[in-house]
Amino acid sequence: MLKLNQVSRQFGGLTAVNRVSFEVRANQIVGLIGPNGAGKTTLLNLISGLDQPTHGQIHFKNQRIDKLPPHRVNQLGIARTYQNIRLFSEMSVLENLIVGLHTQGKASLLSAALMLPAYRAEEKRLRRDARALSERLGLDAFNHAPADSLSYGDQRRVEIARALATDPELLLLDEPTAGMNATETARLGDLILSLRDDGQTIFVIEHDMAFISQVCDRVIVLNFGEVIAEGTTDEIKANPLVVEAYLGTEAEHA
Repeated sequence: MLKLNQVSRQFGGLTAVNRVSFEVRANQIVGLIGPNGAGKTTLLNLISGLDQPTHGQIHFKNQRIDKLPPHRVNQLGIARTYQNIRLFSEMSVLENLIVGLHTQGKASLLSAALMLPAYRAEEKRLRRDARALSERLGLDAFNHAPADSLSYGDQRRVEIARALATDPELLLLDEPTAGMNATETARLGDLILSLRDDGQTIFVIEHDMAFISQVCDRVIVLNFGEVIAEGTTDEIKANPLVVEAYLGTEAEHA
């Protein structure tokens, strides 16, 4: 589904990503781990169109996407969340989801301005779809609550729901468990596994190895902008390069 071929990104004299190549296959959860400054978020920005590679190519469903702007990448079927939650905090949960669903809207600006029947029918459909998505992610009790009134874990779920509202084939998650407690993290892991079971393909950046072990089919390890290992979680944990670069003494004790 997603293929990176010798992708590099340089910022002046700094190489943030260096000749990275890997694939993400359909209906898998693939994790990307590595120490701070390894280039993980830069790589996610390159895939989602927020930045462009200095060298190399990125293909999604056999179409090259590394020269496309973010909205075109999203239209092709890639959605993402961010390391820092970016909700419309004063809007309700349902309104946040409707914002995501508007990418699927067909009504013209004129019909919206004049409140024509086609526009009203579409808004009714989007609101119905938002309620269904909210229920699917266990957020329906908060439909009319301001997004910033929710717990941190539930705000993360709203952000994931809003990304799913664009109907992506590939969902990119940037440290989704950041700031969560153990209960919230385990609950999010169950949600992500259920999304995979429903056919969703997911690429996730994360530091929490327990979470990675819970959800990922494959794991890619990045260090100093380069891929140093790839495999199952058991293979990654046993790799001495990974232990040295990322897991350290915690993995040795484990």
